Amino acid sequence: MKAYALTTADQPAALVDLPDPEVPTGGALIRVRAASVNGMDIHQAAGYLVSMMPHDFPVVIGRDFSGIVEAVDPSRTDVAVGDEVLGFIPPTPPLHVGAWAELIPAGPDVPLTRKPAGLSFQVAATIPLAGATALDAVHAVDIKQGDTVVVAGATGGVGSFVVQFAGHHGATVIATAKKGDEEAYVRALGASETVDYTEANVVDALRARFPEGIDVLIDLVNRDPAAFAAMASLVRDGGRLATTMGAADVDELAARGVHGTNLMAQPTPEKLAEVAEHVDEGSVRAEVQGTFPLADAGAAVAAFAAGTVGKLVLTVE
Repeated sequence: MKAYALTTADQPAALVDLPDPEVPTGGALIRVRAASVNGMDIHQAAGYLVSMMPHDFPVVIGRDFSGIVEAVDPSRTDVAVGDEVLGFIPPTPPLHVGAWAELIPAGPDVPLTRKPAGLSFQVAATIPLAGATALDAVHAVDIKQGDTVVVAGATGGVGSFVVQFAGHHGATVIATAKKGDEEAYVRALGASETVDYTEANVVDALRARFPEGIDVLIDLVNRDPAAFAAMASLVRDGGRLATTMGAADVDELAARGVHGTNLMAQPTPEKLAEVAEHVDEGSVRAEVQGTFPLADAGAAVAAFAAGTVGKLVLTVE
């Protein structure tokens, strides 16, 4: 099969030929139709994770996918041959299996859910990691009707879902976005206001608009502790925040009554099915910015690094 993979520790990922995988015990073999691009994929493809996590070479890149079940181990009963599915490959060490390939040996740890018939494979592939993380973020901060919610990183895959979910809960959503296409994009998703992170100090701009503080912060971009602390200072005493960057000092925040959560992605079949249903019925948009054939995975990596609005997707014919 064709796959975009790391074959050694000292070379970046490339398109290679690998043996077709067998059906894993307790799992399924998936014929991939589409796979989306996430930040972790970019770091992994460049070899940056080799020193951080064990690798079992060759290591196929990619986490999110959609496709068709080609074969199933008799002990797995949640899917059947011919099912159209979407799923997520957990980054469990040693890294080996990935989604940027023609076939995926999806073990019992790989969450799968059936793809709604109305969703394209390309759209379905954007859902797993971003959709599940957004659901977790919104639940962690318990958004209520009338809350003022700031979403930092609103134009990315997770942020795009967060803006919509927060709006559906009745919140007033303020999104960080550049003027022009980014601003138009997040407003179309439901953001009431925007702050251009390229033209002004975001913290100062938000403090001027909301001198009494905001109710909720969902930060998807600030890994630096000082930068995150500045954003967190906007949350009024008694407010809530969540971050995917691991930057929240939960105890320090609790001292002033702010509930803080450091989120780790936890896709499950139930979460994938919930988001897919929302997208299928049209209450939530999953935006595909661009598609690339698997053979052009390197171009997709470059496009992601240049900045995206929505998601990039690899297609497999």
